[in-house]
Amino acid sequence: MLCVVRCGETAWEQEGRLHGSTDLPLATVGRASVTADMARLRGAAPSAIHHPGDEAATETAQIVARATGARLKQNAAIADPDLGLFEGLLEQELADRYPKRYKQWHEDPISLIPPEGEPLADARARLLGAVAKLLRKSRAAEVAVVLHPIAFGLLRCRLADRPPEHLWQLLEDRQRIERYAISATVIDLLRDEARQEALEK
Repeated sequence: MLCVVRCGETAWEQEGRLHGSTDLPLATVGRASVTADMARLRGAAPSAIHHPGDEAATETAQIVARATGARLKQNAAIADPDLGLFEGLLEQELADRYPKRYKQWHEDPISLIPPEGEPLADARARLLGAVAKLLRKSRAAEVAVVLHPIAFGLLRCRLADRPPEHLWQLLEDRQRIERYAISATVIDLLRDEARQEALEK
């Protein structure tokens, strides 16, 4: 069983700024929303909560740990991509400065390579490989992952068998905490897809 938890919002996300790997704390509203979401964890018993090492993801994981009793494990491989020069930009600023990349951002995000940042295809391969690895190691125990929005959307696309182009659609109007029963076959598919994308780089 895999429990996927969306990280609470930071001030940048509330302001509509692009937030990849920049280390920011949870905003007050973000902290409150994560705490409120804990009601959806009723019945969940993850053995571990894996989270990126930034402040917002760490605090989100700590809130989940208090509700479940799970231990915390920092995992850099599930972090959002470094968006390079896009970090901190408002959407309109992105559209004005990088019109072609702005179109990619919305229509074909997986093909995007942010200037001085990490290609989103590489980030997806890294994420899928990391999730497959931790599920294999869990030995059927439930595990939880705390993900920032881009990683959250990319993993949702894969688990819903939707193309990565649906990233933004799958981030809208959906629960911030979801639980999935993951078969050994799906774990192998995640691993193999991550390996294939790495080979195609």
